[in-house]
Amino acid sequence: MKVNWYKRFCLYLLTLLAFSSAGFSQSQFKRAGDFYALERHGDLLTGYVFSEVSSFSDGKAWVNKGELYGYIDTLGRPITLFHFADVSAFQNGYAIVSKDTLGGNFGVINHTGYEICKLTYTRIKHFSKGFAPIQHDTVWGLLDTLGREVITPEFDVPPIVISANFIIVSKKGRWGVIKISGEVVYDLEFDLITKDGVAFKQNEKLYLGLL
Repeated sequence: MKVNWYKRFCLYLLTLLAFSSAGFSQSQFKRAGDFYALERHGDLLTGYVFSEVSSFSDGKAWVNKGELYGYIDTLGRPITLFHFADVSAFQNGYAIVSKDTLGGNFGVINHTGYEICKLTYTRIKHFSKGFAPIQHDTVWGLLDTLGREVITPEFDVPPIVISANFIIVSKKGRWGVIKISGEVVYDLEFDLITKDGVAFKQNEKLYLGLL
C-alpha cells in the first residue's frame, strides 16, 4: 500500500510539474516600438523584425515582414517564406492564403507550408469534416485535404457537409442532397434544407434523416 501511494504521489507531482512547465514555456510576442519579436523563457527567439503578428493556432502564427506574410512555429522557425498577401490562422491543420496583392486567388497550405492546391479560388472556407467549400467566380464546390476538387464548383451557396454521404447543396434557389461521389440523394426540389436535415417544400416540413 505504501509503495502504491508513493507512486501515485510521485505521478501527481510530475503531472503538476508538466503542466507548470508547459504554461511557463509558452512562446509569446514582445513589442518594441513598431516591431515584434518572439520570446520564450524570457529569451528572444527572433529579432524585432515583425510588423504584424497573430496569436498561435495549431502551433503556428502568421507574421508580417515588410509588406508580405509568412508563418512561423512556436520556436520562431519559418514554416513558409514571406510571400503571401493575405493569410488566415491555421485551423484543423490547414490555413487559407493568397499571393494576390489585389485581393483574391486563394489556396490552402498544410502544416508543413505545402500548397495543397493552386491559389486560384475566389474564396475558401476552413475545412470541416475533411472538406472545404471553395468558390470559383460565383459558384461553390468542395475541396478535400489532398487538394482535389471532389465536387466541382456549380452551386449557388457553400455546400453544407453533414458527412460524405449527405452534402446539402443549392442551385437556382432549389435545395437538395448529394453524396461526395456526386450521386443524388434528394433532387433539387426543396425550398430550403437546414443543416439539421429539415427540409421545406411549399407548406410541408420534412425530416430527411441526415444526422
